[in-house]
Amino acid sequence: MRAVVKVDTRPGPEGTVVREMPLPVPGAGEVRLRVRAAAICGSDRHIWHWDPSVRHLVRPPRIYGHEFCGEVDELGPDAGRADLGPGDYVSAEMHVVCGTCRQCRAGQGHICKNTRILGFHDDGSFAEFLVVPAANVIRLDPGVVPLKVGAFLDALGNAVHTVQDHDLVGARVAVMGYGPIGAMAAAIAHHQGAERIYVLDVSPQAIEQAEAWRVRKGAGSVTVLETGGDHTSDVDELILDETEGGVDLVLEMSGAESAINQGLRIARMGGTLSMLGIPGREAITIEDFARDFIFKGLTLQAIIGRRMFSTWELMLELLADGLDVAPLVSHEYESLDAFEEGMRAFDAHEALKVVFYPHGNGASVDTPSGGE
Repeated sequence: MRAVVKVDTRPGPEGTVVREMPLPVPGAGEVRLRVRAAAICGSDRHIWHWDPSVRHLVRPPRIYGHEFCGEVDELGPDAGRADLGPGDYVSAEMHVVCGTCRQCRAGQGHICKNTRILGFHDDGSFAEFLVVPAANVIRLDPGVVPLKVGAFLDALGNAVHTVQDHDLVGARVAVMGYGPIGAMAAAIAHHQGAERIYVLDVSPQAIEQAEAWRVRKGAGSVTVLETGGDHTSDVDELILDETEGGVDLVLEMSGAESAINQGLRIARMGGTLSMLGIPGREAITIEDFARDFIFKGLTLQAIIGRRMFSTWELMLELLADGLDVAPLVSHEYESLDAFEEGMRAFDAHEALKVVFYPHGNGASVDTPSGGE
């Protein structure tokens, strides 16, 4: 089979090649899936560049990729899934957890201390076929989830997780960072009836993409603001004035120190920061911890992965209800051989989501997504 392989520690195309690999064989309790569509995630970009943040997770040679959808190809022995059969349309949770640690036993498998991630620790989805634990397979409805959306359910699940504990109806929400998952979070907040949504970013390109989404949706409840530098204090003042004290919920997607501090400032007293973004360095500085956090009585919520499997259930309910994220896909390729081209588009922020169809037939089998 064809697969994208991180062959050694060199960055860029020197360290990643598309080549033939052995067809994986499902073992006990496993399922082999035929990958129909796979998408690039920001962490795949880190592997491509061989950034320090992923070097402890990936041991080349490794097939990477963890966002995908596909079909059941073969069930291994003792799969334990009578509900699955060849040809079924599925995706899978790519975090493989132990099931026995304290977190798993308490229903917090998404923070299992023994987690292994397919596409990092073991081979992933930038391939024509992959093997996953049968228990991790999620059935999909092709009438609700088109291939181009099924390709990035992993990332969409992260965005859903950031809002999962919050009633967004009538809420005032700030989205810090309009990258792929920030864009999904903004779409979810709009779909779920937030009263006001502020989208903040420092990048003119991201601002342009966010503004295009706002216009396309006719979203009068959305305000797109370029922040950073000389703009920052004006943005703070505008939001605090229009909301009469701050937003109810900050969705921090960037990991930037300046954005985290701004999120603390524009949150209302008693508000919440739901934090998915990962800082580029180990330590960050909170500018006024007492004023902006303690004395405001804020709640900070750290987001990692997807809750297994309540986040998946909520995400599929939102898609069935008409959540429209398909327009985030701007670049589609009918072969994994175009991986370098797709990665360069993603790396240059020309695309929010890039999707590959490993078997070259994505357009012919896709189904239309519902609109909001």
